[in-house]
Amino acid sequence: MLVEALITWLHYLGVFVLVGALAGELMAFRREMSAAAQKMVRVLDLHYGASAGLVLVTGLAKVFWYGKGAAYYAGNPFFWVLIALFVAMGLLSVPPTLYFLRWRRSIGTATVAEGDYARIRRLFWLEAVALALIPLAAALMARGAEF
Repeated sequence: MLVEALITWLHYLGVFVLVGALAGELMAFRREMSAAAQKMVRVLDLHYGASAGLVLVTGLAKVFWYGKGAAYYAGNPFFWVLIALFVAMGLLSVPPTLYFLRWRRSIGTATVAEGDYARIRRLFWLEAVALALIPLAAALMARGAEF
């Protein structure tokens, strides 16, 4: 019982860090960015990825060992909605991460091109929408809701 509680706690902790990191990226990403601001966005992006990994690992542990059982989740359509939203978040996060990794080669203030800025902001907001829908899918999943 203690292990299950710790897994659930780590799962929630990962979700909270993920939300904070995404919110931080949304707030920190600007068209004009100093080297320090670029580093902060890269660190936030690293925390976002690490927390997503923690959510994934603890979520899998809950499905296979500490939750209602893999059969319950596999047969629940909202589990698959939740998984699709999580995968979408991961895929949407790839282009910004690659963009931020290119900053490592530059030194000093960076001006983000208008098209890149708009595209990355849009991707952040799409991630935020997917993230906002995940708790709804989780609540429906936990209650055994059907389409």
